[in-house]
Amino acid sequence: MELSLDKFLPYPLPPWEHDFRTLAVHCACDEASLRRFIPAPFELVSDRIQVAVMRFDCQVPDRLYYDAAVIALVRYNGVTGGFWPFAYNSTDQAMSGTREIWGYNMKLAEMEIAESEARIDASTRRLGKTIISVSMKPTGENIETLDMFPRLFLKLTPDADSAEGVRQTVVKLDTRPEIQSHATGTGEVSFEPSQDDPLHLLKVTNVFGASFTTGHQILPWGQALR
Repeated sequence: MELSLDKFLPYPLPPWEHDFRTLAVHCACDEASLRRFIPAPFELVSDRIQVAVMRFDCQVPDRLYYDAAVIALVRYNGVTGGFWPFAYNSTDQAMSGTREIWGYNMKLAEMEIAESEARIDASTRRLGKTIISVSMKPTGENIETLDMFPRLFLKLTPDADSAEGVRQTVVKLDTRPEIQSHATGTGEVSFEPSQDDPLHLLKVTNVFGASFTTGHQILPWGQALR
């Protein structure tokens, strides 16, 4: 019996579907420190970023996983959306799938979110460093945020027979979630210095607050913009 393509791949094909829990700290960076991590052909739109750790309880794929990311607002060919200059994932299944299908620039890391009534903390550890630490004290205060949807990714596919051949595709992914709960409060963020993951070179100039959001989301096929 011939093995079908979807059975050979180490991840399921879209649509992916999950319930999510996201802790995000909303802040501003020194623009020059952020711009160095925004690749062409994207244009940086704002000095504002989100630093987020996310938990996904999945229907598809079949294993729970975490993401962590710095999300920046960029523009490409008249389309504005959220780009992930730093991105991490907790399972080989989701990491390989998100990179190969949509172009998420994922690295493997360990993440956790700890929730209590007084405080929510999340962290990302990789190669012995806690490269992302974010926290929120729920207060209900209003915070100013930017819409980081749709997502925009730069999908790079190296050729197998040439060091010079790297195909570039800009992918737009409409993943706007269905929100079930949304809490806000004060936020804190820190990055442990790491040569392998230089998030600490982002110079955070202002923290506007934090949010903790739960809901449901479907990751469909993306749209290639070039």
